[in-house]
Amino acid sequence: MNSLNAQYFILIVPSCLFFIGLAFTCCRLFFKADIFLLWIGLAYTIPSIALFAQCLMSNPQLTLAAPFTSVLYLLGSWIGAYAISLKLNTTFQHRIAFLIFFSALIALTYYSYIAPQIWLRLVILNIALGSIGVLVFPDLFRQLSNSRSFDRWVFIFYFINVLYSFVRATINFFFLDNIDHNHIALTSSNWWLLGMSINIILNILFAIVLSGCAIKDVVYHLNNDRLHDPLTHLLNRRGFFEKTASLSFTSQSYFLVSLDLDHFKSINDTWGHYIGDQILYGVSQMMLKDKQAEDLIARFGGEEFICLFIAEDAAAALMRIEHYKTLLEQTTFTNYQIKMTASYGLTHIHNVHDIEYALQRADDLLYQAKTNGRNQISFDLML
Repeated sequence: MNSLNAQYFILIVPSCLFFIGLAFTCCRLFFKADIFLLWIGLAYTIPSIALFAQCLMSNPQLTLAAPFTSVLYLLGSWIGAYAISLKLNTTFQHRIAFLIFFSALIALTYYSYIAPQIWLRLVILNIALGSIGVLVFPDLFRQLSNSRSFDRWVFIFYFINVLYSFVRATINFFFLDNIDHNHIALTSSNWWLLGMSINIILNILFAIVLSGCAIKDVVYHLNNDRLHDPLTHLLNRRGFFEKTASLSFTSQSYFLVSLDLDHFKSINDTWGHYIGDQILYGVSQMMLKDKQAEDLIARFGGEEFICLFIAEDAAAALMRIEHYKTLLEQTTFTNYQIKMTASYGLTHIHNVHDIEYALQRADDLLYQAKTNGRNQISFDLML
């Protein structure tokens, strides 16, 4: 590769990284994608600025600018590691990252202005970049086997990128220690071109995986919104029927309760819909806190909630709903300390085809409880 083509090539690499990062950042800013993408975008764009500038520098200029470009590289690594911690939903160790950042910057400044050594700066910088990335490894390995397919590939490629930092440090230590003595221009050396080639391949592959992950997340959120009530975050009617379609009713005793908050219209009329919404959300949280692993809880509209649950027998099912009833009676909602009661319709479900009929039976029993004076449980169980 002649010098002109090599110059074009090494400038293409940071340019590609910059625009990849910009695309990820825009996905967050304009399309409300996961916040993880914003930080990943910054982790691409910030180091690409330093890389672009370095590709145009001679060795003396690299030495003069080293502490400043290193700040951008280290920030990129820090932000990238933080982005992965967001994806893992864990706490990032910012203090340790700052200690690595500050220590590396002191060493890089020393080997730039006091005892200039290009190869040693490269070793220190790459070890620091890798060390910041390693901070998320314990959480990454802990969650790797349980993560979804695209998330798993994101973590794998991140691991490879961090590992590559240590590989670069090793190569620099063993093969570039004579670069200062031989007066070789670092940015036109074969090692630099090789590093650029590997860099662009790894980062483009990582970007492809990230794009797939982002698309998957968008589809997941859209599907989640389609199946859940936006106020309470419980299943909606569609979500309830989709979930029940996959249940097996052969080995378990399923029961269904329909509950409707008593006198809820008067709450809206007296306190307003905002307070009414707070109460609905509070009731949903109360039900979720008491939720068993197999329970399906849904809001069917207005102040009506549905719970499909497993119980050993009819007596255990009735006891479960009596517990619900007591829990609701003892709970106060909003800063106005509002008390609520509900009426309940409880029935047994025999098979998946019985769902709609069971809902109708529970609804009839619910209105029977309303007719009998509210704050009651009506059921058709054989105790």
